[in-house]
Amino acid sequence: MSTNARNARPGAHLEPLDAIDERLLAALVADARISNKQLAELVGIAPSTALMRTRALSERGIVQGYEAKLNLSAIGRSVQALVAVRLRAHDRDQIDRFTGRVPHLPAVLSTFHTSGSVDYLLHIAVATTEDLRDWVLDNLATDPVVGHTETTLVFEHIQGNHGPLPD
Repeated sequence: MSTNARNARPGAHLEPLDAIDERLLAALVADARISNKQLAELVGIAPSTALMRTRALSERGIVQGYEAKLNLSAIGRSVQALVAVRLRAHDRDQIDRFTGRVPHLPAVLSTFHTSGSVDYLLHIAVATTEDLRDWVLDNLATDPVVGHTETTLVFEHIQGNHGPLPD
């Protein structure tokens, strides 16, 4: 993947999506493991065209990757939480220190940089509530950059769309 595609911001691509691109994206969102041959048949284009257009969507930064979706309970991480984090100060060094470390910790599934009363919202998964407590204490409460945290248990995570498409 090119550096431009990796660093692309939403809406940064210049070419609008056409109907074929939208059908390709819808099929990939529904089944990212679909073979190129099946993708081409589903969309009604030649396999070489499907391959070329899928590569172009990746190069433009529209398709940013493919990943396995895990059953967290099956791998021993059945306790999920959202942890709201407020930093002590909002200078670049502290922000960089936080974002350079915390999002990469193994328990962190997602990190959202937010506006409002908190600076970050972390979605984490651990094995037990004791592990959750220890994770917050070990990774956030003892971090001099972090001013305040608030933890909310997740009872159920209901997935939304993985790639909303234009109407």
